[in-house]
Amino acid sequence: MIIINGKRWFDKVNGNTYHSVSVNVDGKEIGRSGIHYGYGDQYIQTAHEILMDAGIFPRTGERLKSGMDKDYYDFCTDRMNNREKYYITVSDVQRKKDL
Repeated sequence: MIIINGKRWFDKVNGNTYHSVSVNVDGKEIGRSGIHYGYGDQYIQTAHEILMDAGIFPRTGERLKSGMDKDYYDFCTDRMNNREKYYITVSDVQRKKDL
């Protein structure tokens, strides 16, 4: 079981969104990001980086013909085909220090 917990914060002054994420695999935390720029579901891509750093997913550096990162494509395909394997949450926080 892979649990991805994302947090997002919107900087109203500058109009930017930031996120942080923690990743647990089989009940053990394998990584936690710092604060990263990125809106929407960008925290999932940051979680994928953590999973690759931990060796859970391979890092090949290959690209598809479309230019998309093949590693991320494979990760997204795995999420779609194995929905019971993933639990993903995200919360929007009011303060940057809550990231």
